[in-house]
Amino acid sequence: MKTKITIFLFLTSCIASQAQTDFRFDGKAYKTIYPKDLCQFIYNNSKLLIIDVRTKGEFADTSYMGNRNIGKLKGAINIPIDDLEKEIPKLKEKHLGEPIVLYCSHSQRSRKASKLLEENGFTQVRNLNGGMSWMNQANEKEFACKKQIIVSSVLYKNIPAREAIDLIRSFDKLRMTDLVIIDVRSAAEFEAKDSIEANNIGRLKNAINIPENEIKNNLAKLNEYKNKTILICDNYGKQTNVAATYLVKKGFKKVYGMLGGLNALVGKDKESTSLRKEMMQDLPQYNLLNVKETLDLLNANNDVVILDLRTEDEFNNKAKEEWKNLGRMKGAINLPPAEFESKLSDLNKYKSSKILVYGNADAAKHCKKLKQAGFENVSLLYGGLWDMVSAYANIDGFKNVKALLENNEGLY
Repeated sequence: MKTKITIFLFLTSCIASQAQTDFRFDGKAYKTIYPKDLCQFIYNNSKLLIIDVRTKGEFADTSYMGNRNIGKLKGAINIPIDDLEKEIPKLKEKHLGEPIVLYCSHSQRSRKASKLLEENGFTQVRNLNGGMSWMNQANEKEFACKKQIIVSSVLYKNIPAREAIDLIRSFDKLRMTDLVIIDVRSAAEFEAKDSIEANNIGRLKNAINIPENEIKNNLAKLNEYKNKTILICDNYGKQTNVAATYLVKKGFKKVYGMLGGLNALVGKDKESTSLRKEMMQDLPQYNLLNVKETLDLLNANNDVVILDLRTEDEFNNKAKEEWKNLGRMKGAINLPPAEFESKLSDLNKYKSSKILVYGNADAAKHCKKLKQAGFENVSLLYGGLWDMVSAYANIDGFKNVKALLENNEGLY
């Protein structure tokens, strides 16, 4: 990276902030495998054991966390990570020395499980990078046997963000009335007026808003759409699961849910700003960038200003909560959020510069303040530093991310 000056504001996703995973044992305590290589690996290993270490609810697509009901791998057995240690003796009797692939939703729990098995004498353990969340968003080139190996018990059809976009595009202007897009977020989120700025990421064009908790009360209105194709979305997929399941039970036949919600339209590596501008409205005034777009920006420009908006302890990997010690972007300037208002004027010399922002959950709010203060080109790394680290560990082709980070050796 040619960056001379960098300011980087970072939004950490709720899921990531709850369970930081340590990747330092990849390729050491256990091997890893990408989904693109899984199909051939299954074909080559007749005695392969696939273990899903998610909860029983996730495995059965009945989790109360609806966004975790995203299917499973065909032929997998379910041993929740909390039960794995007591199941080791049985596994040793039947599978010691045989190849084992472990997976979960985001490849966090499966890494811990892989290390546990290796410590107990299993020598052919592989962690499946990315987990079900990434595999569901993959296309056939990235995961050739996807349609054959992912099975689901959800009553509606869950489709990744790219297929949802293709579905929308398939209904041209003459037939657009045959497609009903229902956004089940709150009215404030739908209108991009939520008190939490991070929720104001825009909405799909032509969508109507019926909050998930009001679906039942609007059933009579929805009945007029019973013979139409319905696409349901929210921010992450949890509310979609509840609404879509309810409609199917009420006799709606063509119900689709957008896997990962609008969050997946930003994505770690697949979608783009131009696509979002084409498909969405009421986008933030600042730019939302995924990992790929961030890499492109930093590699193409030597005048990007990067501001790390975390606390000083987080910036220096000294936070009490270990999962917050993610390292930092090279060249980043640390501006703790408590000092943002008092030091905003110090940034005026960068008003015409490209500014990339990362920090805490309020990073989006501070991006908005920068725009209001007259900064011309402000970008937020959507998903934050967590997504950078996760992409490095889980997505094929993103090993170059590590070159942009420093003070993060403990994560690998």
